[in-house]
Amino acid sequence: MVAQQFPQYTQFIFNKIGYNPAASGTSINAPYELILGARTQWFGFTNNPKSAFVSFNYNFIPKRSISKWHNVGIYVDQDQAGNFVHNDIWLSYTFHLLLAKKTIMSFGLFAGIKQFRLTKNNLDRNDPAVSNSNASVIAYPDLVPGIRLTNKKFFIDVCFQQVSIYKRSGIGGDIGSPSKLLPHYNFSAGRKIKINDYDKLMVAVNLRSSIVSLPSAEITVINYYNKRFAIGASIRSRNFVCGIVQFRMLKNLNVGLAYDLSTNKVFRASPNTGEIMVSFSPLFGGELTEKAVKLNVADCTF
Repeated sequence: MVAQQFPQYTQFIFNKIGYNPAASGTSINAPYELILGARTQWFGFTNNPKSAFVSFNYNFIPKRSISKWHNVGIYVDQDQAGNFVHNDIWLSYTFHLLLAKKTIMSFGLFAGIKQFRLTKNNLDRNDPAVSNSNASVIAYPDLVPGIRLTNKKFFIDVCFQQVSIYKRSGIGGDIGSPSKLLPHYNFSAGRKIKINDYDKLMVAVNLRSSIVSLPSAEITVINYYNKRFAIGASIRSRNFVCGIVQFRMLKNLNVGLAYDLSTNKVFRASPNTGEIMVSFSPLFGGELTEKAVKLNVADCTF
């Protein structure tokens, strides 16, 4: 299938782990992160796209050396578009290697299962593709490899999805007519610019698509103020303009809100899209923490 897409979030910097397993545990100053999020696209449309996720990860840091460390976690998500629903359950492992005082190379892998479900209520039961389809199938193994380079001022990463699952079939039978599931790539890069002692500006881009299609491109600009509040905007191809607000409520409780306005023909019918993310973490959004750590290594958090 050429046109299929994976869940896409406006706050891809907030949910960086869902975009690439190599981003899990990048900060040595954050022993854990619990992140939840949900997105509803085009309010008012019947069977409109809906996505949700929850993730948790934990760092294992050696006592005597921090030239390398390990991270493990779990990521669960659901994406619904029309009559199709897919659920992912992934366990993650990430290895971080300190290349220089302020540069980290990370290698990550999601490994799990993918469930495909089909709702037949408003479909033509006489269609062979519908009548011959099972309601639910489980495909495995679902492997998502990724790599990431993180520095005090920038990050760049790429991961690949659907490299081990080629069609909607598995335990339970098949869904739909025989068709291949193409590998997808997800590329992100970001640059942090210090404005003053309180303001730090983040400029980030994301490109994602199947290997045979033109990518969906997004550029985001966010200003983080005093590690407490952030406001930004983004543009996604020619389809959305978006506003972003993030804030820290308690010591380790962070909230992100995004509103997307459709700029294509959908604007006339249902232009509104909403998104919320919550994290329980010592980190706030794309902040750069520079606490003293062993061997006096500067943290490279994005």
